[in-house]
Amino acid sequence: MIKYIFSNLDGTLLNQDGQLSEKDIAAVKASPLPISLISARSPQEMQATIDQLALTTPQVAFNGGLIYQPTDLFPMVLAEYPLATSAVATLIAALQSEFSDISLSAYDLHHWYTQTIDAGIEAIAKQTGQLPTLINFSDQLQNPFLKLFKIQLIMQTTQQRATVADFINQCHLPGLSVQQSGTVTLEITSHEATKANALTTILENTGLTVADCAAFGEGQNDLAMLSLVGHPIVMGNASDQIQMAGQFITKTNHHSGFSYGLKKYITKVNQKVG
Repeated sequence: MIKYIFSNLDGTLLNQDGQLSEKDIAAVKASPLPISLISARSPQEMQATIDQLALTTPQVAFNGGLIYQPTDLFPMVLAEYPLATSAVATLIAALQSEFSDISLSAYDLHHWYTQTIDAGIEAIAKQTGQLPTLINFSDQLQNPFLKLFKIQLIMQTTQQRATVADFINQCHLPGLSVQQSGTVTLEITSHEATKANALTTILENTGLTVADCAAFGEGQNDLAMLSLVGHPIVMGNASDQIQMAGQFITKTNHHSGFSYGLKKYITKVNQKVG
């Protein structure tokens, strides 16, 4: 019996334009099952979707770096795994020195920071509807109260992404996790920030187990979550590697794959058990 649903956002519930389909909105609102979104986005970038779906469950931002309860004002933090400021300062300085052409930004609980407005930043702003705060990273990272959850890097080519990822790993900075998001984006979060850990944290007070859960995903950073749950559902737009982790392959995010998977898989499983 499936009793809880977890879902990635970009590439899964959201289409290529970062929008929800009417079918998916209707399916979520009609579902009797609790649904939590597990996204690489910040809470502010997730809020419009949460509002459209009328979700009241705990949500997950920053690839598992923040578990929170949405409220009318600010996210109510349930668990958090921020980056170590010293490691972030060292990494950003090294990246700015070695790769001056990459788009670099960072997130705390309430803000999206960047030092330069470039094409990558403009693309994110258009997709998410958020505006960045301009800062000098060298100065800002000296603030002992700054608590960053994610560094986001956008590059021009897949080859450059691989080069930058190798460079970061060779820095051997403690407590950092580098994950691929899309074809030219890297996201650096705490090594404790994973979608699988966030999922189990949410379940702790529900009396449910991972066997009771279904998860929708399509990206590299969804693999641990998909491998953990009893009912992994992979989007039709996922790569062949990711699709191998699915118990059920649904339609693409451009064709309301979430609602299709909900109807064709989750409802059928629960009807058989019921």
